[in-house]
Amino acid sequence: MNSIHPQEVPGRDPKLAYSYRQDTGEFVGETTADPDPLVADNWLVPAQATLVPPPAHAISKVSVWADGQWLTVDDLRGVKYSKVDGSTVQWSELGAIPDDLTDLPYPGPFNKWNGAEWEIDVEAEQLELANQTLIAREGLLVVATLRIAPLQDAVDIDDATSNDLAMLKKWKQYRVALSRIEQQAGFPLTIEWPVAPI
Repeated sequence: MNSIHPQEVPGRDPKLAYSYRQDTGEFVGETTADPDPLVADNWLVPAQATLVPPPAHAISKVSVWADGQWLTVDDLRGVKYSKVDGSTVQWSELGAIPDDLTDLPYPGPFNKWNGAEWEIDVEAEQLELANQTLIAREGLLVVATLRIAPLQDAVDIDDATSNDLAMLKKWKQYRVALSRIEQQAGFPLTIEWPVAPI
């Protein structure tokens, strides 16, 4: 080391230095290194900085200082989607994303990952539609049964009018039609719902 007195050091301008994060080594910007007033050709580089300029990098890449050199690393941070269930994940690490995540947005229920992209799970979608349809049908059957009961009571005690008999038949036909909706050709995608008697 060549030590000289401060007055012997010629005037020097600060030198450009490059800062990086302590935790990740990621390049964060430029700073300056001041000349060492005691040692010629020596610079006082701030902590977490280097005089070595980072390389130019492309989109989705970042320069990282590691082991005394700049490395170019993938920068894929941001919102990702689980290939397992489509849930949103906030990815915050540098480097490649894990195999169980993707950048492709989850289109919604009944989609599954096929190894390259999301595809509709037709079977799951139809099963859910069928379940929803049958639940709706059960509610309508309850209403039909409530309407039929007093009409049937009137028949059972020989007190039914011709109008009662006609309405009883219509409500029973309606209830039978409801019970057969899963036999329709378009079930569960298209349903022709029977019309309740008025």
